[in-house]
Amino acid sequence: MCMDQGPFLLIKKGEEVSLEHVSSIIPAAGELKLVDVFGKIQKIPGSISEIDLLNKRIVLD
Repeated sequence: MCMDQGPFLLIKKGEEVSLEHVSSIIPAAGELKLVDVFGKIQKIPGSISEIDLLNKRIVLD
């Protein structure tokens, strides 16, 4: 059984950002491009160090 516990969280240096409206995460050189359902792109410096599907977290370096 799958129970939705809300959106994934992007975690970097203790800060949490909700990925509620993010439809894609595109890795690039030294950054991630977050594309939301409206096509808006937000760039975040860093790289993925962990993806925790059980706790709905993506941790960045």
